Amino acid sequence: MRYLFILILCAASLKAASVNDLIFELSDDGSHYTLTHCPTLASGTLEIPSSYAGKPVTMIKESAFNDCAYLRSIEIPASVSSIGELAFYGCTGLIEISVLAENSNYSSNNGVLFDKNQETIIAYPAGKVANSYVIPDSVNSIGNSAFIKSQYLLLATIPDSVTSIGRRAFYDCAKLQYVNLSDSITSIESFTFYSCDKLLSIIIPDSVTSIGESAFEDCNLEMLNIPDNVTSIGKSAFKDCNLETLIIPDSVTSIGKRAFYSNRLKTIIIGSGVSLIGD
Repeated sequence: MRYLFILILCAASLKAASVNDLIFELSDDGSHYTLTHCPTLASGTLEIPSSYAGKPVTMIKESAFNDCAYLRSIEIPASVSSIGELAFYGCTGLIEISVLAENSNYSSNNGVLFDKNQETIIAYPAGKVANSYVIPDSVNSIGNSAFIKSQYLLLATIPDSVTSIGRRAFYDCAKLQYVNLSDSITSIESFTFYSCDKLLSIIIPDSVTSIGESAFEDCNLEMLNIPDNVTSIGKSAFKDCNLETLIIPDSVTSIGKRAFYSNRLKTIIIGSGVSLIGD
């Protein structure tokens, strides 16, 4: 009964998203406003205003919608020209980000936020109910934290047009099991697949030369093939995985500390090129 009461109380505390509840900050020169905060209990659909107190709203601050778990849809007006990293972090109920067609900096496609030309994917709504997502061929870059905390994504297909994947791009995607990486990427940045604990295997393309800090930490990888072109492996890169066999190619010259800490390693072969292994 106690838990039922708490649930009823929480539900009663939710409030339909309203412009009146948003917090804006005037720029130093007094020419425009930045949206800095949205209440965490805001729910439903929110249309960000193009102006506030007679001035245009041109920016959405980093983490502005932090933990707004009950928002379902956000519409971005034509006036917005800058969106901070992690602006929608923790919006686990968010299924759609839309952008007015008149916006000259951003666009949306099927509820996903892109730059105007759809060459960079900026934010995939964490609550989007889809088992798989194929990134469009127009995309050449996956932005930092683009898929962070996606709740339902099982499969992500990355086309060869993509040449860079930002840090934390797939951070804590709880159900992610399969990723088809582009053959054009040269590095896997820090925390890219951190805590994707359903990820059991991944094929790292031959094009990759570096694997960043904690890139696959806390994944449940059971199989791993490190390509011959990789020269560096960052600290904690494969920490807390389930690897039993590890073969480091001769191309690798440095391995960060605890790169393979807390695995189930039974066989380890380290190539002749390694000159530095972290403490």
